[in-house]
Amino acid sequence: MMKTKTLMAALLASSLLTTPAVMAQADDEQLVVGALQFLTNFHPLIQVNNTKRNLITLSLRPITAFDSSGEVVCVLCEEVPTIENGLAEIVDNGDGTEGMRVSLTIMEGASWGDGTPVTSDDIVFTHQVATDENIGFSNYNPWTRASEIEVVDDRTVIIHLPEVLQNFNAWDQILPAHLERPIYEANGDLESYVRQTLYNREPTNPGLWNGSYILTDYQIGTRITFEPNPYWPGMVPDIERIIMSYRDNNSALMQNVLSGEIQLVPVSPGGISFSQMLDLRNQAPDRYNYVVEDGNNLERIALNLDNPILADLNVRKALLHGIDRQAITGALFGGLQPVANGLHSQASPFYTTGIATYAYDPEAAKTLLAEAGWTPGPDGICVNDNGDRLSFEFVTTAGNATREQIALVIQSQLREICVETNNVFAGLQEYNGDYARRRQFTGMIMSSIEFSLGSSPNIALGTSAIPSEENSWVGNNFSGYSSEAMDAAINTLEGSLERADRIAGWAEVQRIFAEDLPMLPLYFYTSAWVAPVNLQLEASSFDPEMTWAEEWVLN
Repeated sequence: MMKTKTLMAALLASSLLTTPAVMAQADDEQLVVGALQFLTNFHPLIQVNNTKRNLITLSLRPITAFDSSGEVVCVLCEEVPTIENGLAEIVDNGDGTEGMRVSLTIMEGASWGDGTPVTSDDIVFTHQVATDENIGFSNYNPWTRASEIEVVDDRTVIIHLPEVLQNFNAWDQILPAHLERPIYEANGDLESYVRQTLYNREPTNPGLWNGSYILTDYQIGTRITFEPNPYWPGMVPDIERIIMSYRDNNSALMQNVLSGEIQLVPVSPGGISFSQMLDLRNQAPDRYNYVVEDGNNLERIALNLDNPILADLNVRKALLHGIDRQAITGALFGGLQPVANGLHSQASPFYTTGIATYAYDPEAAKTLLAEAGWTPGPDGICVNDNGDRLSFEFVTTAGNATREQIALVIQSQLREICVETNNVFAGLQEYNGDYARRRQFTGMIMSSIEFSLGSSPNIALGTSAIPSEENSWVGNNFSGYSSEAMDAAINTLEGSLERADRIAGWAEVQRIFAEDLPMLPLYFYTSAWVAPVNLQLEASSFDPEMTWAEEWVLN
């Protein structure tokens, strides 16, 4: 334990800040936002992760979103469909099963940035591409749930669902049919379509975006500029320009915050580390606003269950017992980011108690490993009767100081229970591509995932969400976890319309998750930002803050 504490202290000392004497003058007409991980693919509905979702939402709005209270609200629609208002109804499919009809009307005046109206045809086209198995959409609230889109008029559609689904009124972004349909029709496979889509060839084309801002300029690896959409029918944005300014690592971001070159920066993931924010808050409590809200974004370690070592449940339990998650969150985050035991944080209405938990207990971990046939070898690393070493790679994103620190700490902690990890800090393109999407990591991989209130846990726990060539590498089930019990529990949850039934459904999913441990939950991110004092910004626990960027105000 002493070795771990010493290592953590050394890592934290390396992130201490120095305060420059001079700061740049802030511009009240533009907001410069610091970020890591420049997108390698601008298409909004392919290879979706939290980094892309947070950025793209500035200029491409979902149909609906969850507000800070956890309620579904319209973003690009007129009225949220519910059973009570008659815009959603349960119907008989004629074969003994039930489905749903959901009426959805696009917000009056909604337009793409080139002035073309957003229409029902855009929804029809998005559904067509989403259901093409050769393309592979991976959005959070998938359009593949619908069996048919029936056009009522230019702005209204009836979405036909072949089954009753609890998230029937949660719908993500749509694509501009007038621009993307010809490209899709000429490029019928994922590789070709991603290469030819205007989102990657011409992302500054205003017709690609329908939010309050449109993407107007970019320089690969350096910056992305957003300016108001002149055809946005909602509130006129107060800020004339939002610039995402990219750096290679957390330290560079922090220095640019201190110099005034960057005004607003998210706190990890994707920005400065939490420890950097805490140091800054201690040294300059009045210089910035420190926005910290409870969040539901889970930092987790996926385990490749094709690896026979990690397929052993006792080994997975031992790993979690061997990681001092409370010490990590205390040292790196000042205790403000809670240890995760399940899939939902206490901020979520679906938070569950009474499930199996795995407190830090090195002795219990060693006992479990011994039961699995692993005993310490001459160099302190466990071996089995075949002479195999208890050793595997541990992959995470390069340049993210928080994850690199955590990987080093976990490496030290697991060595104390005779487990060896070999850290791999991969660039974002390699990480999102070969390692994650194509499941080419052989041991453990660290990343975040958010089980939003409307999304199904199937995205990371269902058998159908295991990325493979057959499904165009779609899904976040990087572990390759397949369980009949979990699939059945997810199916039951997806069909639960009553709130009490949904709470019970999530409880069952989390119970199975806690017993099977297909991935190791670490902690929940708070929604945290370092912001200029003249910026009014309300953080959201459930959907990206950028969903309501037109409400941001620079005084």
